[in-house]
Amino acid sequence: MEIFKNDRLGESINFFKINGLKVYVMEKKQFSDISASFVIKYGSNDVSFKLESEKNFKRYPLGIAHFLEHKMFDGNEKDEVFRKFSEIGADVNAYTSSNITNYYFSTVDNFEDSMSYLCDMIYGLKLNDESIESEKLIIEQEIKMYDDDPYNKVYRNLLTTMYDEHPIRNDIAGDVNTIKLINKAHLQDCYDNFYVNNNMFLVLVGNVDVNEVKQILNKYIVNKNGKNVIREKFNGFNKINKHYIEEKMGMSIPTNILGFKDSAEPENYIKKLIVFEMIHRLYFRATSNFYEKIYKEEIIDGSYYTEYLNEFDYGHYLLVGDGEKFKKLPEMLLDYYSKYDFSKDKVAFERIKKAMYGNYVNMFNSVDNISHLMIKLIKNNAKLFDYFDELKNVTLDDVVYEFKNIFKESNMVYSKVF
Repeated sequence: MEIFKNDRLGESINFFKINGLKVYVMEKKQFSDISASFVIKYGSNDVSFKLESEKNFKRYPLGIAHFLEHKMFDGNEKDEVFRKFSEIGADVNAYTSSNITNYYFSTVDNFEDSMSYLCDMIYGLKLNDESIESEKLIIEQEIKMYDDDPYNKVYRNLLTTMYDEHPIRNDIAGDVNTIKLINKAHLQDCYDNFYVNNNMFLVLVGNVDVNEVKQILNKYIVNKNGKNVIREKFNGFNKINKHYIEEKMGMSIPTNILGFKDSAEPENYIKKLIVFEMIHRLYFRATSNFYEKIYKEEIIDGSYYTEYLNEFDYGHYLLVGDGEKFKKLPEMLLDYYSKYDFSKDKVAFERIKKAMYGNYVNMFNSVDNISHLMIKLIKNNAKLFDYFDELKNVTLDDVVYEFKNIFKESNMVYSKVF
């Protein structure tokens, strides 16, 4: 067992493997609750893959990772999985993102029973044609509901315009046509190749004892490892060919997204996360002069927010808001910051860095927040405590470099639904 420590924070993470499964345990015995996340490195972007021994990539229907997540909850009877957890006072759920599927539970007592049930689910997929066809109807209704949501529509339109090749352009659930193509063989194939210990990891945070955890996991972690899967690579940083998209949905007030596409793979994942959080705070949040300007001129209102998403093969920064005047934002932003003196932000930069230190330290007071950041970093081969060192070393020059690199007209896409 390895122990990763940060003496300044007074925190440590225990790392070990059980039958090839990577396990990360942070003991927080001063808390009453326990958070467990069983993470599969398989998401909606993994639509094409092959084994090392195979010559050609095999394409799978869009939405299959999300569909498989639904089928993992099938017990011997309807709602059996949820019922079993509920009876022992535990909450269980799951979600599929672009690159992971996470099955998680929280509990105060009955950790071993909860872990046993979760492992039964992860290692015991049950598939039959009848239940698959029934699930298609459920997911079809889910997709149609999101299609009628203007906020989902404006976001999906932006991504399909920004990315002409990368699977991030597709909805996580697929569409009503692609889910009809999914069959038992597809699901079994994806399950057999991705739901294996060498492609999964377990994060445990809270009132646990690492030695007891090891004893419990040795009972329930199945010795199931798979062959090396090669995912087809897609270019998420290619040139944008179309910069504007709109769709009419009969809205009285339009909703808008101004997006900027990242142009290069990050050399340092954690550093880039930190830098863009600083960009949020320095240049687009309520404390910035630019925010004050666009708010006073009613370009934005209370619906406005910003968001940054980056992975190793794609990334984008979004400014989101309602209203007709929002359309003035692209020109105002590019004009304002083309004349901006970034060197005057040294004091504000140091103030924000200190605030981010405080936020990072306070994060360790929540098992859910710890789990969330650990998962985000582990899936990108980064470490939780490295965040502290990267934050210490980041400079204003780093922030200015990334700002100027992404906020260009050539990287811009504007999406509007009205």
